[in-house]
Amino acid sequence: MARSFRSLPVLLAASALSLACVPEFDTDLSQLKEPRLLAIAATPAETQAQKPVTLTALVATPEGSTAPSVNWTMCLARKPLTELGPVNPACLEADDGTGAVRDLGAGLTANATLDKDVCKLFGPLRPSPTGGESAGRPADPDVTGGFYQPFTAHFGTTSSLGSVRLDCDLANVNRDDATEYRKQYRVNENPRISSLSLLAGTIQSLPADEPSPLQLQAGTHSQLRVSWDECSRTPTCGDGLCTAGEDQTSCPADCSGTLHGCTGAEPYVWYNRENERVEPRREGISVAWYASRGHFEHEQTGLDESQAESSTFTDNSYVAGNQPGPVTVWLVIRDTRGGTSWEIRHFEVTP
Repeated sequence: MARSFRSLPVLLAASALSLACVPEFDTDLSQLKEPRLLAIAATPAETQAQKPVTLTALVATPEGSTAPSVNWTMCLARKPLTELGPVNPACLEADDGTGAVRDLGAGLTANATLDKDVCKLFGPLRPSPTGGESAGRPADPDVTGGFYQPFTAHFGTTSSLGSVRLDCDLANVNRDDATEYRKQYRVNENPRISSLSLLAGTIQSLPADEPSPLQLQAGTHSQLRVSWDECSRTPTCGDGLCTAGEDQTSCPADCSGTLHGCTGAEPYVWYNRENERVEPRREGISVAWYASRGHFEHEQTGLDESQAESSTFTDNSYVAGNQPGPVTVWLVIRDTRGGTSWEIRHFEVTP
C-alpha cells in the first residue's frame, strides 16, 4: 500500500528540508543528479537532558560527483511566538558568538550533549524568566505529543534541519496520569529496513550483502517492497526489547543496561489533552525513495498509524532509465516519532 503523509517529526528529524530554495512542483525529488543531503538521524532517537546524542547525515553522491562537507550546529534559541517556521531563524545561521547556536564541527557525524534545561527550552516545561521578563509559555508538541531539540546541518548553500526527540516529564497533568505515563512510555527506537524485495510474480528478497547488483533492463518498471519488523503490543520477556508493561522488576533480562525497542512501527502511549488521559497509539512509517538513474513512481510511500497496525511493508515502482549503467538507490525509513535510518543499494541497468 502506498500512502504519502508528512508530519512535524518527519520535517524536523529526517527530511533534510532545504530552507534555501523551494523546488518547482514538477520536480522529481526521487531522481538525484547532484549531491544532496537526504536525511539526518539521531542516535539515540529519543533522549533526556544532559545526555549525549550522535547526529549522522546521509549524503547522496551520484556516480561521478563530489559532495561538499557538512557543518553542524545545535540550536539554543527558542522560537518566537510570531515565527511560523519550525525553528527560530537564528538556528539556521552559523555560530556567530551570540549564543543562538553552538558549533559542533564538520563531517558526516557530530556529537552533542543536551542542555540541562532542554525541556524548558524546547519541551513542555515553562521556561525560566529572563531579563526581568515573565516566563514564556512552553513549546507546542507535535501530533504525537513529542518535543524536539533542533540541529542544523549546513551543506553547501543549504541548511537542513535535524532533531532528537526529547524524553520529558508531562506538565500540567494530575499525579496519577503523570505516573501512569512514565510507567508505560518507552523512548523511541529508530526504525530499520528489514528487507528489500523484488515483486516479479513471486517475492524475491534482495540481500544487502549481495556481491553482484540487481540487473534491470533499460526502460522497464520493477515493483519493489520495503519491509520492517512487526512490533507486538503484547510484551514478551526475553525478546531483548523493553516495552510497555516491562521493567527491571518484571523483566530484568530486557530492561537492564542499555534498553532497546522494536525497530518497526512501535506501539507507544501519549497523553491526550482533549480527553485528559493516557492513551495507546502506534507509530506510522514512511519510506523515501531516491535513485541516481531512472526514477520511482512515488517519492515517498508508507502507512499511517491505523494502517501500520496490520501491515509491515510498503511498495513502490522503479522505472529504469533508457541509459544503461550503474544505479545507486537510497531508501530512508522514518517513523512518526522522529526516528530515522536508511539503506543504500546498487542496481545495474542493462541494454
